[in-house]
Amino acid sequence: MSMSFETGYDALEQLIADESGERASDDLRNEAQTRFDVIDRVVKEVLGWPLDRIHVETHNDSGYTDYELRDHGTLAILEAKREGRSFELPVELAAGTCLIRPLVSDPKNGHLKKAMLQAMQYASMRGAATCIISNGHQWVVFLGSRSDGIPPLEGKAMVFPSLTAIRDRFVIFHNCLSERGLINRQIFSELSLGVTAPPAPLSASLSRYPGTKFRNTVQSNLQILGQVLLEDMPQEERYSELFLTQCYATSGALSAYAEVSKELLKSRNTEFLASLGASEVPATLRRGLNPELSAESLAAAASHRPIVLLGGVGVGKSTFIKHLVAVDAKTVFENAITILVDYGHGATFANPAEFAIDQIYRALLDDYEINVDDASFVEDLYRKELLLFDRGIFGGLKSQAPTEYLLRRVGHLDTLVSDRSAHLQRSVSRISRSHHRQVVVFLDNVDQRDHADQNRVFLVANEIAATWDATVFVTLRPETYYESLRYGAVSGYHPRVFSISPPRTDVMLKKRVQFALEVLSSRTDTRTTAGVGFQSESLELFLRVLNDNFAHNGPLLALIDNLAGGNMRRALDFVTQFIGSGHVDTAKIIGVETRDPGSYRIPLHEFLRSLLHGDGEYYDPQVSPIANLFTLDRQHPACHFLIPITLQYVRSRGDAADSSGYIDLDDVYQHMQGQGFTQDAVTFALAQMARHRLVEAPLDDFDPATSDRARITTVGAYTLANLPRLFTYCDAVVVDTPILDPEFRSHIVDARQLAERVTRVDVFRKYLDASWARAGLPEAGWAWPDVSAALDADIRTVCHGAALNYGELCSYGHA
Repeated sequence: MSMSFETGYDALEQLIADESGERASDDLRNEAQTRFDVIDRVVKEVLGWPLDRIHVETHNDSGYTDYELRDHGTLAILEAKREGRSFELPVELAAGTCLIRPLVSDPKNGHLKKAMLQAMQYASMRGAATCIISNGHQWVVFLGSRSDGIPPLEGKAMVFPSLTAIRDRFVIFHNCLSERGLINRQIFSELSLGVTAPPAPLSASLSRYPGTKFRNTVQSNLQILGQVLLEDMPQEERYSELFLTQCYATSGALSAYAEVSKELLKSRNTEFLASLGASEVPATLRRGLNPELSAESLAAAASHRPIVLLGGVGVGKSTFIKHLVAVDAKTVFENAITILVDYGHGATFANPAEFAIDQIYRALLDDYEINVDDASFVEDLYRKELLLFDRGIFGGLKSQAPTEYLLRRVGHLDTLVSDRSAHLQRSVSRISRSHHRQVVVFLDNVDQRDHADQNRVFLVANEIAATWDATVFVTLRPETYYESLRYGAVSGYHPRVFSISPPRTDVMLKKRVQFALEVLSSRTDTRTTAGVGFQSESLELFLRVLNDNFAHNGPLLALIDNLAGGNMRRALDFVTQFIGSGHVDTAKIIGVETRDPGSYRIPLHEFLRSLLHGDGEYYDPQVSPIANLFTLDRQHPACHFLIPITLQYVRSRGDAADSSGYIDLDDVYQHMQGQGFTQDAVTFALAQMARHRLVEAPLDDFDPATSDRARITTVGAYTLANLPRLFTYCDAVVVDTPILDPEFRSHIVDARQLAERVTRVDVFRKYLDASWARAGLPEAGWAWPDVSAALDADIRTVCHGAALNYGELCSYGHA
């Protein structure tokens, strides 16, 4: 048992002793005195609640709550009554559970019923389930807000008729009402309540869900070739110079299409850097490479500290390094021996230091034909040690027993060389001096490893920089660096730090497609090192369509830019997913481009459908980069709107707070519980938002269990503002959304043809209309009726474009 449990029990014993002292029979305490003398002591000393988690006299529209016990949001409501207001409890029940209905039916318990109704009202407004009524000595605990369809007064209550009854059943009292107990919802199991799961969505009844979307031969080839050409070909050595000089997109420019403000794009970590007394210097400026980085590249070896390149996942750190060496700082690196140690996902290692040494050995041999184990190199490297050997105890063997002398000498060299780290350190110093060349080591793709590996690699970078005659660069994710700066590996060091921002998505995509077109249109042999050829007229036509759209199709670029969220790798994945997607009429697009070059504008719904479904026939939230905003985990119609309402609140409060846009999670919980949502329902919504990157935390990936603040991302802002209004989006997520109403559920069926899908989406819209009406949610902030009207207009547009009869297809629910 924990110390808090034992301390609480001792505190209860003391309270019982204090209360058993002689007092005048008419010395009955009023409510305030009861709270001060008894209830406060039970909450603080017996149950061990921290003072900052206890809120008293909290105002709401119906009055003031006596106590609210909180963790993020409100966990329990405690209503205090004066000592003279005793409750009529079953005499045979020393402590335990009983039905509430007969308890409150007794006229003598009218004040108890009134208190319970008052607590229920507060609980409903706060989204809290647990309610406690106490006059100091008697305690009644019940669930004032339920999600299983049982009215609260028809459920059970846990009763403790006296302080001695609490002592007799202290384990259950402590387990249910202590801070940890309320967080773990122990009271729910005691009162036989579990969250009633919603009915399974349509996807559960589809035998082939999520299925695989069939592609014809042209589509399959296009997607494979497009992926290789756009993502893999720039890595080919024969094309690297062309890519780096003509197609590299410089970082640092702010998006022209982001759904959030430029202040939010710039300020994610500013305040946290300031609190740590640190700052980040941009690696590139408006006119190109930051001169400080060039100067630091020359001076780093002498300062014996690594240069840290900070950048989020997918911002292009590896490409930045290549461009830095080959173009931006060519005069600095052209005579250098440059070595890349790739810690990417493909690398397997038990020890990151040994992995770096192996990679450096291999690079010196393969790229510069320098064999540090060559006999003549080793002889020259350890000349001093060999002279000392000759003067040692075995030196006399040179004339007396030459063979044994040579064996001993080779053995001595073997001992020196076998310490691979020390041997390589010394070899690099010799190479640098003898070749008059700077040795530069890049430890790259470290961000693809977990947090512990990143810390270990940073220590490797520090060790090499401190002891070798080499300039060392290491790439890290910002959140890893800042967290380590506080508590981890970085805290004892002072490296030079440069930040790499993502390039503008539209610029990157234009240049990447133009690069692919130049490769395709060249008269040279367009083959990869794997022998894959790229003479494809269909691919060239498709790429020309993309090239033109990336120059003129603003809505399409806004979709890609916002949903990629600054991750260039993800943006490229979106494009390669679209090329040859089974959900796209490839032949139609190529045909239009053939007949009328430059005329085809990719409709938003066409690109969006390829992202929603991916390779599957149906939408699958496990693999789709796009969130289902209407999913829920319990049978409560209001929960269909919990994610968008929460997301809108995070955005609006963040915009009003400051330029960084962050909002405390406690604020989120309290507001959403004030709307009537339970704490665990809000936690479910936040977890869904985290999973699909709709919100972010300051220093790490957002996790509702560990993060204390959050703000909306471009992914969240774009998804909220645009997607629920679109037929294509609702057509996809309807298969994943539980439908609570049996009548509506009977009309949500598998649909293949467009006309059937239009009918299904309209039924879905009307179901959400009915759910909103039942939920009784406020119209302020995000409101479904506005979205429903926009969705209805988009359904009409779809019908008009496909020559379908809107009135016939969307007649469900009309007389």
